[in-house]
Amino acid sequence: MPDEEESKNARRRAIRFLVYRDRSRNEITCYLRGKKFSTNVIEETLTFLENNKYVNDTSFAMQFGRSRIVNKKIGRLRLGRELEHKGIEDKVINETLNSLYKEFDEEAIAVSCLKKKLKTFESSASEGDRRRIANFLERKGFPSEIISQVVARLIPYASDNDWVPPSSAPNQNK
Repeated sequence: MPDEEESKNARRRAIRFLVYRDRSRNEITCYLRGKKFSTNVIEETLTFLENNKYVNDTSFAMQFGRSRIVNKKIGRLRLGRELEHKGIEDKVINETLNSLYKEFDEEAIAVSCLKKKLKTFESSASEGDRRRIANFLERKGFPSEIISQVVARLIPYASDNDWVPPSSAPNQNK
């Protein structure tokens, strides 16, 4: 029976795809589509994988998120985008982010990133350097509140610079 043979082949390929690392349901779907399997066979394969606990988007999101935080030192915003890109549902993403960032202090991660990055900069803290460092932290996925706190705390203002931080700017509406 060709349909049964196609199902076996799809399961075999999906399991082989999972051997290297855990995958999201969406990643497996895209992989099997690329191998030209029919929609029915893909759904049947995913059901088999989920029933046998080969695929679980919730545990995948936690494992993937923990790995990205520990190894790449990324913030909440970037991790959320990466999980979304992996095809994880919004509800699972929110639960994962809340859980992981209770476990890991996002500000401490940003400080760690910044300390490593500061080794590549000169000792003069020009406004351009501050902006580049803030942009770096933004690309790493940290929210603007954390970026401003960390940059203000770790990078002194240059003495030859007339830039005034917004919080201490004189009120010009008087």
